Amino acid sequence: MIPTAALVGVVALCALLVFFWRRNGIGSGRGYGNRVAAHIGIPKSLFHSLMAHGAPGSYRQLLASLEKAGLTLDQAGAELAPTLAKGVERMEAHFGPQETLEAVKPLVARLVSMGSSSG
Repeated sequence: MIPTAALVGVVALCALLVFFWRRNGIGSGRGYGNRVAAHIGIPKSLFHSLMAHGAPGSYRQLLASLEKAGLTLDQAGAELAPTLAKGVERMEAHFGPQETLEAVKPLVARLVSMGSSSG
């Protein structure tokens, strides 16, 4: 018979693995977000920060849904432009003017204009 402590340990380890897999594994939206960030020229850590500050809910679910819908990186960039713009605005309000935010403003503005001209 398996000792109870060992069984609890195995269950806890499995739960921990599932937690991290859902957060960072395939389908979490993170990898797709990294590809979108590289495509539009925003460092991936800044891209994820902008998304976290600009999205009304879980930005990773948003990214995962765009990936599942089969959007190209150009389409995803245009779709995410308002969220990124809101993220820039909120981060600037919270942290004040930052070099990194100033550097991405033209990229985000270009995406916003692309999104509004295609709709």
